[in-house]
Amino acid sequence: MIETAAPALELKALSKRFPGVLALDNASLTVRRGEIHAVIGQNGAGKSTMINVLAGMLAADAGEIVLSGRAVAIQSTAEAIALGIATVYQELSLLPNLTIAENIALGREPFRNGLLDRSAMRTRAKAALERMNLDMNVDVRIGSLSLAERQLVEIAKALSHHPTVLVLDEPTAALAQRETERLFAVLRRLRSEGMAIVYVSHRFREILDLCDRATVLRNGRVVATTELAELTEADLTEAMVGSATELYRREGGTSSGEVRLECAGLSWRGRVHDVGFRVHAGEIVGLTGLLGAGQNEVARMLGGDLVPSAGTIRVNRHPVAMRSPADGVAAGICLLTDERKSEGILPNLALRENIALPSMARRRAGGMFVAAGAERAAVADEVRQFGVVTSSIEVPIRTLSGGNQQKALIARWHLADAAVFVLIEPTRGVDVAARAEIYRRLDALAAAGKAIVFVSSEIPELLALADRILVLRDGRVVRETRPAETGEERLNLLIQGAR
Repeated sequence: MIETAAPALELKALSKRFPGVLALDNASLTVRRGEIHAVIGQNGAGKSTMINVLAGMLAADAGEIVLSGRAVAIQSTAEAIALGIATVYQELSLLPNLTIAENIALGREPFRNGLLDRSAMRTRAKAALERMNLDMNVDVRIGSLSLAERQLVEIAKALSHHPTVLVLDEPTAALAQRETERLFAVLRRLRSEGMAIVYVSHRFREILDLCDRATVLRNGRVVATTELAELTEADLTEAMVGSATELYRREGGTSSGEVRLECAGLSWRGRVHDVGFRVHAGEIVGLTGLLGAGQNEVARMLGGDLVPSAGTIRVNRHPVAMRSPADGVAAGICLLTDERKSEGILPNLALRENIALPSMARRRAGGMFVAAGAERAAVADEVRQFGVVTSSIEVPIRTLSGGNQQKALIARWHLADAAVFVLIEPTRGVDVAARAEIYRRLDALAAAGKAIVFVSSEIPELLALADRILVLRDGRVVRETRPAETGEERLNLLIQGAR
């Protein structure tokens, strides 16, 4: 870390109030040049508000932003970028119908003689990708890329602005280990070049491996700023939640119940080959593998989001023709993907409407009208059962933290009486306390006789939650193991394909 007298970035006594919530309360942050500085806290602690103020998305009610010793007023995202602050959000902003080159140049396209200079645009994009050590065709459309590839392109786009301060919000949430290591190598190089990096993450192991210092937020206030060299995950957890919290670990379900879900010979477009397994009532099965190993495609086929090229799916021993998610829902299968905001919640609708929507027909009081009282009571009960923290079931779901949104989505399908829950990265972007709560809720669903399949790239999560773990490689299931039979190191070796 480069020591300098003047910090690269200072946030001084920032405050921001929303109706009924003090999101930032006199919060301060100092980031030095040549430093990777972590910002941690539970969902709702104020991290997103702090990032949005820094990025020009929100204006603080009080406080000051200082860049390289000079106080600045940031009125918009364009001003933030012009001042040298580039922000990469967890929810990506790339336009799927445009190419990599077009996305990187968006809003600052090069022109020559009054015409778009596509050659210069490609050259700029290639330079941005090279800075990330990415070898990609800049003419491919973003929509054809995997989520992890899009995440890396988003960071490359931010670096193309040549910022002095780079803000990253959960940058590895969509990345497997290999891509994470590639990103870390880039960030370490940028640190050595003097860049100031603000790193927001819930992954404590990454923070301890990568970052120099951490600032801890709790209820909108800064409760600590500390050097990380001698700290442990337990230390960070205690600082964040106020007391040490152990990772939830499932006692273990049963594989002796009735077969709830069975698939055989599942294949998809040359990327998934002959996948088959069973899940019993009361059982939780984890799917994992390196990025692109096929686990996400298997989950999406089970939920009807992808139509299998071959194979069969049975629910309660009855065959199901999967042509769309509606077929899955009709058969009792719900799918929660890793794209919560674009494929899960309906952001502008109330929490009540989001939870009640799939089961609305059950509460119709004659004709087209819904029994409003029954709906409110049913949703309120789900909110209580699943520990969704909210001031009212009528608030827009977009105002809830990511962890509470995820719990609401699980509650949605519990209310709809789904028999099989299929989840992709169920705790992506969720803090340690909310993560443990989600584990408890999934465990309770299994105890009630549901069958659960979840995809995860996080080894501790697989060992904490699954009864069985299926490892995929090159679109095939290559190994089945149980948490009691393996530890983190061994499971990682299985995923990597080591003998």
